[in-house]
Amino acid sequence: MVFLVLLLLYYLETRKPKGYPPGPKWLPVLGCALEIARLRKETGYFSEACNILGKKYGSIIGLKIGNDRVVILNDFESMKAMIMNEHCDGRPIGPVYDCRTFGKRQGLLVVDGQLWVEQRRFILRHLRDLGFGRTDMAVQIEFEAAQFVKYYERLLNGEGVEDVRPEANSNVVRCVKISREDINANVGTRSTERLGVVIEMEDFFGVPVLNTLWCMMAGKRYNINDKDLIYLQKIFTKLLRGVDMIGWLFNHFFLKYVAPEMSGYKKFMETHRQLWKFLKDELDNHKKTFDPNSPKDLMDIYLQTLQSKIPDDTFSEGQLLAICVDLFMAGSETSSKALCFGFLFLVLNPEVQKKAQQEIDSIIGRERLPSLKDRPRLTYINAVVLESIRMFMGRTMNIPHRALKNTRILGYKIPKDSMLVVNFNRILMGEFWGDPEEFRPERFIDESGKIVMSEQYLPFSFGKHRCLGEVLAKSNMFMIMAALLQNFTFAPVPGEEPPRNEYTDGVTASPKPFRVLMTKRT
Repeated sequence: MVFLVLLLLYYLETRKPKGYPPGPKWLPVLGCALEIARLRKETGYFSEACNILGKKYGSIIGLKIGNDRVVILNDFESMKAMIMNEHCDGRPIGPVYDCRTFGKRQGLLVVDGQLWVEQRRFILRHLRDLGFGRTDMAVQIEFEAAQFVKYYERLLNGEGVEDVRPEANSNVVRCVKISREDINANVGTRSTERLGVVIEMEDFFGVPVLNTLWCMMAGKRYNINDKDLIYLQKIFTKLLRGVDMIGWLFNHFFLKYVAPEMSGYKKFMETHRQLWKFLKDELDNHKKTFDPNSPKDLMDIYLQTLQSKIPDDTFSEGQLLAICVDLFMAGSETSSKALCFGFLFLVLNPEVQKKAQQEIDSIIGRERLPSLKDRPRLTYINAVVLESIRMFMGRTMNIPHRALKNTRILGYKIPKDSMLVVNFNRILMGEFWGDPEEFRPERFIDESGKIVMSEQYLPFSFGKHRCLGEVLAKSNMFMIMAALLQNFTFAPVPGEEPPRNEYTDGVTASPKPFRVLMTKRT
């Protein structure tokens, strides 16, 4: 009898649904996780493992990892078919997604239904009220770029590296109303002495990118060398590198208890507790200055809403903290990593860097910083930003979708609750691009000198799930790139091997740690 039960369980665990996309064989409990792990170890990257499977099974691959049915979409046609299918609008369910918010389904990135509709609408409406996508946001982005340039000018001049305008006894600076005149006055007189500093690029862009978002979220900004922010960046790095597709193993109902280390559950929870504590402390500090009659930022507006909330609605302090985590990830971590990829390739391709600097010199000059109003004229800088995003997103997977009911994608049957994962590597780094591994911004410039983007260039997705941080990400990247390239040159460190085009796997890709020599332009 026991044998028959085990045989039945084996059959149920290894049986593939009729019409399901082809893929590797499934083992009980693990599914095909061992095969994925083998291919990933062999290639170094999950996306490359999916590419190998794609050559064998086609553009749509049917997997089972732990307890989850996972469908990999390996080309543009299958991605488009999935996003245009309303039955694929869900987000994944299971322990790995509930654990991130300690048992409750909260946040913006991995929720769906009424919760997603209400919270996304609320956040977008009030972010716009706070300047998101408007002049106030543009001026804040320009201010952060100016602070960034000023900080490294002072470092290169051998001066102190405290923030330009810090409060006494504090590494946190309250956001202030600023003008473009203030920004350009902050640039100062440039020294003609040619100095250089060696920069660790791993978390180089985190502060200016995060400050733009955090000013709208919590009404304050951090100094570049703030210890709390450095700690937060390390938490995010640990989280996004430590969790990957294989981490879905602990979605199986008992593996997280039987094998917490092997399944990834223990590391996942430890990191999330650190992140959650950091943000909870931030919220508690914020409450001390909260005035319900005069909300200053998104946290204030959310706390104000909580005071008049209707029972059983979607608003809670836990939801606010989950939103903070998701906005950090969507609006900050991804932009800083895309910038990191961009400057890696600018160092490896000095002719591209020089061409970008020449465009800035000829159109803007050196007497003032670029502004977001200059974007239409700085075509090549815009193309460098687009190419940097391609190089970053082309090494990632999307946030999984979920089939809300039994459906089909390009003829294959997709059972309800299957996860749908897009392999951006095949879409943004595939044969379509001709020379996908080459950092060539010119691919985004047509014969008339205008920016042109292929239909296949969809790093921010499209439709209802288009990334809400797209405008902020592109604006931040443009402003930071233009400001830095106007003032500095980035090159390999003399006496060291040039950085390699290698990256770490995880939820978001990141170049492996590398160092550059930053020198002032004369």
